[in-house]
Amino acid sequence: MIRALALGLLVGLIAIPAPGAAQLPGEAEDPIALDTLPVLGSRISSGLPLRTRSVQVMDREALDRLPVRNLAQALEWATSVELGARSPAQADLSIRGAGFEQLLVLVDGVRMSDPQTGHFDLDLTVPLERVERIEILRGPGSALYGSDAVGGVVNVVTRDGGAWSGRVEGGSFGTASGLLQGGVSLPGEGSLQLSGERGRSDGHREGTEWDSRIGSLDLRVPVAEGELRVGAATARRAFGADGFYAPFPSHETTRTRTAHAGWRSDPGASVSLEPRVSWRSHGDDFILDRADPAGYRNRHTSDQVAAELVVRGAPLGGLSLAGGAELARHELRSNALGDRAEGRGALFAEAAVIPAWGPEFTAGLRHDRYGPWGGFTSPSLAAGLDLGAGLRLHGSVGRAFRGPSWTERHYQDPVHAANPELDPERSTSVELGGTLRTSTMDRWLGITGFRRTGRDLIDWARPVGDSEAIWVTRNVNRSRTRGLEMEAGARLDSGTSVNIAGTWLSLAADVPAEFESKQLLRPIQDRIRLSLSQELPRSVLGSVHLARSRRTAEESFVELDLRLEAPTPFGTLFLDGRNLTNSRHLDLTGHPVAARALYVGASVGR
Repeated sequence: MIRALALGLLVGLIAIPAPGAAQLPGEAEDPIALDTLPVLGSRISSGLPLRTRSVQVMDREALDRLPVRNLAQALEWATSVELGARSPAQADLSIRGAGFEQLLVLVDGVRMSDPQTGHFDLDLTVPLERVERIEILRGPGSALYGSDAVGGVVNVVTRDGGAWSGRVEGGSFGTASGLLQGGVSLPGEGSLQLSGERGRSDGHREGTEWDSRIGSLDLRVPVAEGELRVGAATARRAFGADGFYAPFPSHETTRTRTAHAGWRSDPGASVSLEPRVSWRSHGDDFILDRADPAGYRNRHTSDQVAAELVVRGAPLGGLSLAGGAELARHELRSNALGDRAEGRGALFAEAAVIPAWGPEFTAGLRHDRYGPWGGFTSPSLAAGLDLGAGLRLHGSVGRAFRGPSWTERHYQDPVHAANPELDPERSTSVELGGTLRTSTMDRWLGITGFRRTGRDLIDWARPVGDSEAIWVTRNVNRSRTRGLEMEAGARLDSGTSVNIAGTWLSLAADVPAEFESKQLLRPIQDRIRLSLSQELPRSVLGSVHLARSRRTAEESFVELDLRLEAPTPFGTLFLDGRNLTNSRHLDLTGHPVAARALYVGASVGR
């Protein structure tokens, strides 16, 4: 029924006569106004990846209409993205069926993915209100960003400037949270941004309570005909982890600290420079059985220190170049994994041909050198072509890789046994798609097909039907993922915005029949999402988000979320409904997801 409704609305959207020009918020195409930062998918141009790659931009307006509490929940409504949430305190991310270890997370271009485990990639230090937009590259990104960028890359761009604002809310499961953020202007056109957020909940089932605290500061000042950016942030999350990794009433506390400093020269100069240094530290304190804390307890602290230099220039008309180098060191202190240290380095280059007419091309090449495994070379090629009448084609091919995490190589507990002899993963991806838009840009349809072939994929596995057996890491010889993505949208003069997106996946792997996969080989196989925003009387805004999903070899399920916003003289009141269909499908732990929930709140200065 949901699929038929979506297809019917899709046909209707294309057939409706177009009113005045308008823009559907949150979609990554030319109408989005972007700053001088290169958008995810290119180190050269902010517009190029939107024309040659599958990139989605969730802008501030789109984020404001989602009934979500944090950045991870917002990503759940992106195309081809799957959120494996255990609770609001921790979630895994997947793009195009790739596992949570097979994607890269950045904040303002700085790597945040954790070398210990991808479970910590979304332990970010950014409240949702501090986000200006979320950029999502679907497909390989190793040619630009190195290891882990197999299924895709997520870049969180923080806000620059803005007045002071605040938010308080509460609701189901004893949930309550508050936020205060704002900026201070400094002499010489500089600015200082500050934010703080606190949230807590009793949890959607016993043993899943959580408490979260986030704080950040960001300084931006003009220096030497460029801009200096310095920032620091911290986050602490304490939560019940009952059944998260093993069938025990566990508890976990994570701490994330980040700092960065970088300078960007005038982007209008003939040659521009961007040096940057960054640091990320992540601590994890995991108690397997909270009733017996001394029985089994893991303490890990990982540190990443990185330095990067990017040089950009346009030596010839229509030709733009970028290149640079990156150095990093990873360290781990752990009572379970041991004390370890590894280094990596990379050289990368990108060239773009953007003629006055005809096809646009971009080519990337990166060579990474990792201490444990040696060198990896990742090439990519992408192109886009306008055919007229609002029709545009794009295609790309690229290679990607990722090295096994420290957890996959060294972790041991009563139900897991890692393999230190794992090989790195390698993959090759190809995609081809097209977008059709009306002349006023307020109706559009996009379709993309892709294929990813992987070698030596890493997964946890155990014998089928043996619940007492332990999970062991291993390399899957070969896998083949095929997919089709569809996106369509319209904005009507009645104050209505409609967006439809669908993803269909097919995954085949050379896996012995006697083994079952823990996570990697069971993605959501197909998903259809419908989002509808409507301006109501008295300036009330309503947004409805409906999704029908089906995981491999499991029953389909339907989720419905809702947000209502009403302005007042003192701010904005909002009502959020989550999982209003009360779907009880199972999460990654094998327990039912959170039941129907309602939240109310107020914000000022937004």
